Amino acid sequence: MHASDNKDAGIIGSINRRGLIKTAGAFGLALAAGSFSLAGKAKAAVKGGNMKVGCSFGQTTDSVEPGTYAHGFSIMLSYTCHAKLTVVGSDNKLQGDIAESWEGSDQARKWVFKLRSAQFHDGSAVTAKDVIASINHHRGDKTTSNSKSVVANVKNITADGDKTVVFDLETGDADFPYILTDYQLAICKAKDDGTIDWQNDGSRAGPYQLAEFEPGVRALFKKADNYWNPDVGHLASAEVLIITDATARQNALLTGDVDIIDRPEIRTLAMLQGAPGVKVEEMAGFRFHGFTMFCDTPPFDNNDVRMALKYGIDREAALNVALAGHGKIGNDHPITPAYRFYDPEIPQITYDPDRAAHHLKKAGLTSLNVDLSASSAAYASAVDCSLLYQSNLKPIGINLNIINEPADSYWSNVWLKKPFIATDWGGRPTEDLMFSVAFKSGAAWNDTHFNNPRFESLLLSARAELDEAKRREMYGEMQRIVHDEGGLIAPILPNNIWAYRSRVKHAESISKAWELDGWQFISRWWIED
Repeated sequence: MHASDNKDAGIIGSINRRGLIKTAGAFGLALAAGSFSLAGKAKAAVKGGNMKVGCSFGQTTDSVEPGTYAHGFSIMLSYTCHAKLTVVGSDNKLQGDIAESWEGSDQARKWVFKLRSAQFHDGSAVTAKDVIASINHHRGDKTTSNSKSVVANVKNITADGDKTVVFDLETGDADFPYILTDYQLAICKAKDDGTIDWQNDGSRAGPYQLAEFEPGVRALFKKADNYWNPDVGHLASAEVLIITDATARQNALLTGDVDIIDRPEIRTLAMLQGAPGVKVEEMAGFRFHGFTMFCDTPPFDNNDVRMALKYGIDREAALNVALAGHGKIGNDHPITPAYRFYDPEIPQITYDPDRAAHHLKKAGLTSLNVDLSASSAAYASAVDCSLLYQSNLKPIGINLNIINEPADSYWSNVWLKKPFIATDWGGRPTEDLMFSVAFKSGAAWNDTHFNNPRFESLLLSARAELDEAKRREMYGEMQRIVHDEGGLIAPILPNNIWAYRSRVKHAESISKAWELDGWQFISRWWIED
């Protein structure tokens, strides 16, 4: 997702001498890179119509259990048919969804959320009991949720009447309202036993109902009549088709079989841009392409081996081969220039065969054979980028054996299971959330098996720190630790690119949290014939 950078965005709300943090509905922490804007888009939305979408993500194993949501399709599903306490708006600012206002105190260790009048799809009221059950679904020793690490800092949740929820945290968290925008933290109807009913559509509270769902094939959404915000949800319906092949997805757009596609084929993007009746847009944001190594698995448990592999890829060439220039060079940590606390002073890792060979020798090796799993499921040009990597490593004495894995099972059978793979991350709206999800020791999605005591200490300290300059310093050190010792090789930062027929319209500003307006395009965009 590409837009201008603004590293001076402030923290959530305001902090007075008593350490009280206040925020409400339309106000909050602006994302660090401003908003994407297109001239001529600021016009009234048209109500009605059906939108057809060609989505690159989707597997037959997909579920509507919120704790399993993991990729673009499920993120879209979550924001389309579920409500959250808070959301990132099209203007890239924190907004209330089910929460009408919130207030932090005790150095951000206590947060009180006031709920608005909202209903589930079955017409029943959303209450504090439902919110508590929905968050607790991801907590405790027995949870299987991938978001367990996201809410690990929550010590206790209580209700103060039907419309007030109180969160007590283990340590202060100045960005806590942002945590609650996570797509897995969907608000579902509570059962009498304190668990949630995630299976029935009547127990969801988002702008659209999930009318039909065939995992890995299609989904049909229909407008919910009782969503609390009448300004959200212009379409009467939207049908999403899972088309994992980039060429087939692009052809579906050109023939008019679908109105929108994500992730068009980079190599034919110029042709697509010149097609009549088609528009292509791109934004810079939080996403990165790369490769992940298990830091606790030989030979990657030796940091000199990891450093040899980091210095062993030509990043400029990778940017051209994989993205045709549609992106930026990465620096082997997950915090891109779009983040508020991005540190531009960290030395850039470049292709340096001599330095790579030096690290290999320090590891006690003169040569190395390693397997790398890759697939177009990771990103369209992952195999091409891996082949480039293979050729870059040969002069160093590293033989890279590329395993072209099946696309339809890559995220279920390869990611988190094999020790060296091609990967793609969409990032998160704050540094704390990105680090907590993917680098915290024990996190379900720690796909490098990274475990660093200093990093863990900083993670807790930075989230509780209310002084902006100190937080910047802490997050800078965390970036350097991952850069110097982590198992992530992130050579390129791709633009988020999508394409649509000219009948599709959207507002002037677009969220950069993820592609397609933070995957909230179904509830925000419209059709104008």
